[in-house]
Amino acid sequence: MEKMFKPSQNKNTLVWGLVLVAIVNIPLLLFFVLGSQGPTFLLIILGVIFILVDGLILSLTFSGKKMSYTLDENDFTVNFGLSKRIIPYASISKVQLSNTTLLLRLFGASWPGLHWGLYKTKDVGNVWVYSTKVKGDFVLINLVDGKKIVISPEDPKLFSDEINAWKSKFGVSSLSEVEKFDNSRKMVYAQVLAVASAFVVFLAYLVWIYPSLPEIIPVNFDINWNPNRWGHKSELFIIAGIGAVFPILNTILALKFGRYGKELMLFLGIVFIMFMALFFGIVYFTQSVI
Repeated sequence: MEKMFKPSQNKNTLVWGLVLVAIVNIPLLLFFVLGSQGPTFLLIILGVIFILVDGLILSLTFSGKKMSYTLDENDFTVNFGLSKRIIPYASISKVQLSNTTLLLRLFGASWPGLHWGLYKTKDVGNVWVYSTKVKGDFVLINLVDGKKIVISPEDPKLFSDEINAWKSKFGVSSLSEVEKFDNSRKMVYAQVLAVASAFVVFLAYLVWIYPSLPEIIPVNFDINWNPNRWGHKSELFIIAGIGAVFPILNTILALKFGRYGKELMLFLGIVFIMFMALFFGIVYFTQSVI
């Protein structure tokens, strides 16, 4: 029979989430309005990116409100919004109480009432955090592979006693046994391949049309999408260079953090692919107005 534990709660979580949505939306809306006279396909891409960003912020906000920690017969599970992190008891080497402070977020998300990702802490080094507070009493879970997880149940002592009682029924797996059943790397590699493929398609299209373009092309447009600067067609490769940043950044983030934030990696994959589509659309539009 499973047991569910709630984290300590911050009453301002929802308020701060909505404030963040408003702050992010102002420049996005301005950018969208200024480009409203542009090609329809570019507006559609911008609109999708707009919705995805808002969706991520709201999802993380409600994830803080709905977060819970579950113990069942075989696993400890962090329920985090639409995602879960399932940790078999056999992959846990030690569970203890820890009074510490989250100092620096290395990767993830953080605002009042929600702290998720990889953090540097005051006393226990780098840890993966699924918490609703930044300091105080936490439960520190040490894994066989050397990684650490920090959570913030309402009653840390009670949760620590419960998870140790469940864990006592299991031995501790070796690192090779834990990795044998870890299929998350395949998902990460698939995401990296998808984003890289989108960039290759964009670059192949640019190389394909490049010989047919005139030497001088429009390289900048006003708010009504009329050309206001012309330059050599080689400037299109500047766009390709900017576009290359996204698959490189995605690869670094996915390989380093993807195993522990698969839903975020999926989101980043979609956003980066949409940016590749945006760059594709810019080149296509430039070609069409010549």
